[in-house]
Amino acid sequence: MKKLCYYISGHGLGHASRSCHIINTLRQRHPQLAVEVVSDAHDWFFKGFLDSSVPVRRRTMDLGVLQRDSLVMQEEQTLQRYREFLRCRETLVCEEAKDLRQGGVSLVAADIPATAFAAAAMAGIPGVGISNFTWDWIYQGLAEKFPDYQDVLEALEADYGKASRLLRLPFHGDIPAIDTLEDLPLVARRGTREPREVRMAIDIPEGCRFGLVSFGGFGLQGYDFRPLARLKNWVFVTEGEKNWKADNLRSLPAGMFPYPDLVRAADAVITKPGYGIVSEAIANDTAVLYTSRGDFREQALLVAGMRRYARCRFIDNQALRAGLWGEALEELMRQPWPAETLRSDGHLVAADRLAQLVDEA
Repeated sequence: MKKLCYYISGHGLGHASRSCHIINTLRQRHPQLAVEVVSDAHDWFFKGFLDSSVPVRRRTMDLGVLQRDSLVMQEEQTLQRYREFLRCRETLVCEEAKDLRQGGVSLVAADIPATAFAAAAMAGIPGVGISNFTWDWIYQGLAEKFPDYQDVLEALEADYGKASRLLRLPFHGDIPAIDTLEDLPLVARRGTREPREVRMAIDIPEGCRFGLVSFGGFGLQGYDFRPLARLKNWVFVTEGEKNWKADNLRSLPAGMFPYPDLVRAADAVITKPGYGIVSEAIANDTAVLYTSRGDFREQALLVAGMRRYARCRFIDNQALRAGLWGEALEELMRQPWPAETLRSDGHLVAADRLAQLVDEA
């Protein structure tokens, strides 16, 4: 049995979400191919959304971007931390290359730790990226403010240069380090339960709109939820423990519903631009009220994608944190549906392409 090792960045939930969707499809369509995941992403996410036949080996292969919460990045700290990470990079790459050889791995896929490609190259096997950006492009944006980190950028570019190809997702940035690029359709999970069933289960009254509050793995600190109680024609729902004390606020246990079912059932998602939630809102025809997540390079690409393929509206951080959502939400609901659509079967295309590349390896 041939084997694929899939490395996944632990930053946020978007990388894990789309990777799990591809891997699950790969196991369904190509069950003869064994898959192992290497990641430090949230363990509860893999337990809830990854095919149970796929083992997960916990290891940190990159850092992503350090954040105080979903809206506040720690920019220079990120560059400093990756410089520290480089001190153990050689040992990490050597150990992973040894594991790949001993495990009989035929192909490495990565979304999108740079060190995975270095390990694959050392092991003598091809490494395939699947992403809409690489971390050198993100860090280059950070280094424009803090220019003394050229060593970090050079190390990332060198590791990405060892990739054999990139399966490039929509809303992509510049990726000069990888020579061979193949474009994918959008990878996005679709809800399968009827919206009416979901709304009844979480007690959304008839005639009320449903707002899904979604701020990913980093959460939202210092937020005053009390003003939302004044929006009587809306019910707001989030996952996890929240001290919400109003009739129109719901806090659901994590995993009570597959998240795409909540997105599909919602009238609007209130969020920051992240690949996972933006792609799922587009695929499920759900409107988006979004706020800025700081000077994160991917943000402009995702906002452009939303404006083209979804109903969306901006709200600034101050109004968001103050709970002043009413006017923005009503204006969002009056916006017309976009004229353009976007293919969202990238999980099928990616799974079949990975299976083909394993056979050719």
